[in-house]
Amino acid sequence: MNFNSTSVLLVNTMMIGVIMVNSSNNWISMWMGLELVLMSFIPLMQNKNLLSAEAMIKYFIVQSIASTMFLFSVTIMLVGDSMIMGLNKIILTTSMLIKLGSAPFHSWVLMVLEPLSLLPLMTMLTVMKLPPLIIMHQINTNLLTIPILLGMIISSVSCLNQTSVRSTLGYSSIYNVSLMLTIISSMMETMMFLTMYTLMMILLSLNINNMKINFVNQIVNNNFNSWIKLTLWINMLSMAGFPPLMGFFMKMMVMQNAIQENQFLILLILVLTSMLVMLFYMRLTFTSILTFNSFKKWGLLSKSINQWMFMVNSLMAPILCSSMVNL
Repeated sequence: MNFNSTSVLLVNTMMIGVIMVNSSNNWISMWMGLELVLMSFIPLMQNKNLLSAEAMIKYFIVQSIASTMFLFSVTIMLVGDSMIMGLNKIILTTSMLIKLGSAPFHSWVLMVLEPLSLLPLMTMLTVMKLPPLIIMHQINTNLLTIPILLGMIISSVSCLNQTSVRSTLGYSSIYNVSLMLTIISSMMETMMFLTMYTLMMILLSLNINNMKINFVNQIVNNNFNSWIKLTLWINMLSMAGFPPLMGFFMKMMVMQNAIQENQFLILLILVLTSMLVMLFYMRLTFTSILTFNSFKKWGLLSKSINQWMFMVNSLMAPILCSSMVNL
């Protein structure tokens, strides 16, 4: 994606769509905001990769189906029959799960991810989750237990045999969407979770972009200096939820909420799948750290602009801890 006047305009209209969804008091306005976000984001996906056009079409078709289901459920609301309203809530919830890319409707995320450049990829996995999450909070349904459990189990197990860094980030996003759906009843906690996840994704994307990494074996066979490797390692540990880094406080917030809501099955699956998540993030960086001293001598002379980045995850931890206490 190139920065020009068109992309700036599209980013502005996308954020207007997000604000529309957030501030609307009726379903039709929310639908209009969703469509504005969708139409603004699709042109930003285009790049020099020939498969990006295919990804744009796939993304458009999936999001259009979800938007149509959402609009259909809004029209059903006008009928007002109690039996139909029960069905309507299922359709409404399903449409938002498709938009979020949550399990069991997660396959499209992995198909769309691969051809994207890092900035649209990061936007799709973070900012684009905000409008559907706001609508899910408004729906306030109790039908989310099975999607949450499926999301945690499928994403943590499926990621173990991935070789692509983008697919790994995609499965991580599916996993974190499940965690956000666990705390969706509290919008403040959900927004705090999404903000932390967005910050971690920005740091990780900057690092991956700096190292020009697309596949796991490229992390192992690199000659970057110690600072860059350390930054990558700390960011990966934070994404995995290792204490006392930023990602740990996200998971602690979800666990605290699950205990308060007596959702002990979700809590058990969360603890078990967290081990698998830790495993595949450690797998990405552990071999790189083992070859820590194998770098060129002139790497010592180069000044890395990313030397401060690994500190963010550590320094943010006390601030987040105090915020959690205030919650």
